[in-house]
Amino acid sequence: MTTSDDTKVLVIGLDSFDPVLAQTWMDEGKLPHLAALMTASVTGRVQNPHGLEAASVWSSFSYGADPGVHGMADGSRDRGKVLAGKDCAGAPVVRPLWSILEDAGRRSIVIEVPVVPDGAAPTGIRVVNWFSHLPPEGSSRLALTTHPPELRDIIARDYAGDPLDGRMCDFHQPRTAAEQGWFRDALILRVRTKTALAIDLMHREPWDFFLVVFEDSHCAAHHSAHLVAPSGEDARIAAQIGNPLQTLYMAMDEAVGALVREAGGEATVLVFMSHGIEPAHTGLRLLDRILAKLNGELDEARNDTLTRARDAWRALPAPLWRILRPLHSAIKQPLYGDGFLPASAGRKCHEVYTGERGSGIRINLAGRDPHGVIQPGAEYDAFCEWLIGEIGSVRNDGTGEKLAREIIRIRDHYTGPMSDTLPDLLVTWNRHAPIPSVSSPSIGRIRHPHPSIRTGDHSPDGFFLLAGPGFTPRRLNEDVPVIDLAPSLTALFGVRSAAFQGHALEQLAPVR
Repeated sequence: MTTSDDTKVLVIGLDSFDPVLAQTWMDEGKLPHLAALMTASVTGRVQNPHGLEAASVWSSFSYGADPGVHGMADGSRDRGKVLAGKDCAGAPVVRPLWSILEDAGRRSIVIEVPVVPDGAAPTGIRVVNWFSHLPPEGSSRLALTTHPPELRDIIARDYAGDPLDGRMCDFHQPRTAAEQGWFRDALILRVRTKTALAIDLMHREPWDFFLVVFEDSHCAAHHSAHLVAPSGEDARIAAQIGNPLQTLYMAMDEAVGALVREAGGEATVLVFMSHGIEPAHTGLRLLDRILAKLNGELDEARNDTLTRARDAWRALPAPLWRILRPLHSAIKQPLYGDGFLPASAGRKCHEVYTGERGSGIRINLAGRDPHGVIQPGAEYDAFCEWLIGEIGSVRNDGTGEKLAREIIRIRDHYTGPMSDTLPDLLVTWNRHAPIPSVSSPSIGRIRHPHPSIRTGDHSPDGFFLLAGPGFTPRRLNEDVPVIDLAPSLTALFGVRSAAFQGHALEQLAPVR
């Protein structure tokens, strides 16, 4: 394949933008710009990293590698990382595709790719922590950073501030009709403001590669998805304000249309819908109690006291909760925080966060973790098999069905220099119904102390639309691994890198 110096590629990321809902609303004429792009595109489903889909989709997309190589999966930035003694988030072993393009002399503009460090000083335009889904680890609010630094002052001067006050959407928890209406309007304002900045930069700065990610659909997926097909009180709210998620998707469709138009007809365009939406029922944080009970490490009296205190905290009216949050944050044992049990040095294993669709289990392994108690080799293998069997026997008391839909060993799916920072096991929940409590012969009954505060969560796989000069519209029958997108995009410029674990795909190449 030959390339020219005037190659331009525009990537539009729609984070947690459900492909099924999008297709329905395209068919109904509510998303005309995406519908028109669909008819001109190579399209197909994207296969995200198994078991770590939402947790690592954007890092795997950007680095062209899976979590075993880049180490960026949510569990690796909290206790799993601490026990491993590695800060994998601060030192990725690969560089994102835009940095690789810059090394080859291409000019890039990148606006807000979730949780993807550059790994080196950037040479292109960067806008980071602006209208994101969540602040960086350890921060309570977003803090905009840019390259060059003076761009930050321009954005602060010329563009609207964050209507969500730079806070994660979980902080706001919109529930009433008025709160949902405010939340919807705030997200739409974020979309329009980010679009205006993107178009401004398109015309002010030279570029070959332009990437902008809208995370507003991610926020709405967590807190407005229940109003798509509402019942009961939700139906009454929807009758007052309509379908907030659909209205937001329509605003994002307008953004796609505007960006594609401004990029020009000669640009190649990739729209990536990172993953979809499903119910938020989860065994998150419940798993930690199961593990502690299985290993005789659960202080039930203390746990019951904390559970009652957390229940009382969660029952407070939202306005009072917000007023008291600064006081609560100063409490040594928070009533509303990560909700996990203490990861003491003597525990054999504990739960680590990888999202709400599933949870990780980190085994305290001798020789790897600072206070390892499980020996590698036969003892480790036997312990893993025992855990898989015991967790596999736990049932949801609400339905009588198994709690876990799938339990996998991480080493069966991921290898690489950062694989030791990942959980040892991944548990995916059987989540079509609430999980009030669970039981098994070994653990008795354990009540879920910390159900999700979200009404919607993520389904595993994504979808893409790829259009431009030389592309013949068609639907691919086979799924495209997300790690193959980055090398396929850099190949459009004739740039290839041994740093990618994925491969450039012929079906994603234009015919010249």
